[in-house]
Amino acid sequence: MTELPGPLKIFEFSRKEALALFFLITAILVGTGIKYTIDQHWWLPKTEVVDTNPESIKLKIDLNRAEWYELIILPGIGEKKAKAIVEYRKEVGTFKNLAQLCDVNGIGEKTIKRFEALVFIDGD
Repeated sequence: MTELPGPLKIFEFSRKEALALFFLITAILVGTGIKYTIDQHWWLPKTEVVDTNPESIKLKIDLNRAEWYELIILPGIGEKKAKAIVEYRKEVGTFKNLAQLCDVNGIGEKTIKRFEALVFIDGD
């Protein structure tokens, strides 16, 4: 190996060490580049929230077709009650009216009043 001048002497590496260091630095740079690219979500279209007022959302959920994970967005309905609604529907059949929800464990008239404007019952 050739002699390096001054303070660079401390960085004398064997050929294997230099090669290992090169691959390590390259891997770090490539990994950082990939992470940056993924974090930028460059392949997704840009979206913008125009109005976040909850009253402006016109959402209606069909109680006879909704899955439990769709029902949990209703006020007063968590995962447990949503799963109970779906289970009741599987056992008894489709809902004919909102009052039938009172037959589901944990759901009463007050709970129904909180979300009645957000749901509908399809007659199919």
